[in-house]
Amino acid sequence: MYADDGLLRVSRTAGGHRRITVTDAIRFIRDTHAPLVHPEVPGLRDVQAANLDAAGGDPDEERLHRYLVDGRTREARGLIMSLYLGGESIATIADNQIRPAMYRIGERWRHSEEGIFVEHRATDICVQGVQQLRAALDVDERAPVAVGGAAPHDPYLLPSLLAATVLADEGFRTINLGPDTPLDVLLIAARENQARLTWLSISAAENTNTLSTDLNELANRLEQLGSRFIVGGQRAGSLPPSMREPVHTATSMSELAAFGKGIRLAAPLGGATAPN
Repeated sequence: MYADDGLLRVSRTAGGHRRITVTDAIRFIRDTHAPLVHPEVPGLRDVQAANLDAAGGDPDEERLHRYLVDGRTREARGLIMSLYLGGESIATIADNQIRPAMYRIGERWRHSEEGIFVEHRATDICVQGVQQLRAALDVDERAPVAVGGAAPHDPYLLPSLLAATVLADEGFRTINLGPDTPLDVLLIAARENQARLTWLSISAAENTNTLSTDLNELANRLEQLGSRFIVGGQRAGSLPPSMREPVHTATSMSELAAFGKGIRLAAPLGGATAPN
């Protein structure tokens, strides 16, 4: 019925059967708030695992923290996806659930010998969950491009991946260069892909004064290319006040989403092709 009414996009197999992609199924569930009766059908079994554990009534952030500490991968991925299916933006999930849960785990190494192991495992689980979200997004191939990565000598995977996924949720085709990205490489990626937005995640920095000078220079060169530049992450707030326009800062993924949305609305469809 939903397909007949044009609410759900379907294709036909060679045998004439209807086929619904996971991306279209997720979009439909978010748009209509339809219940997920058979999560195994669209390939969302993780959601079922999380739903079965929801009877206790704990807050979502507390549940995610517990899953990550215990290494319960399916439940953690399922909770992240179920929040998205329920209508939460990826930026909100990042700020309200993933960030506080990972912060608590990151503090654990100071008090427990097993803390580093738990933190690395939790990071991997979150990366899996965010990658599932990113793969579920349907971004127009004509949409503007955003490129980014983590700062030089910054080894963290998750913050830049979250930034890429948040911006994809806002309609950008995103290219995530990952951890320890040289600034010259970031500039090349922005130029080659005609990026309208360039981001940099700073969770670790060896010398913030030197980095600040380099970022100002990078921002000026990006401005000449027509690319807006924004930095964020735990150490972004420690950059000296000498940083000025055209360097923008974000203290949360929601701020990044709002910044990207403004650029996205001002950017016409079209431009260089790049992967989501």
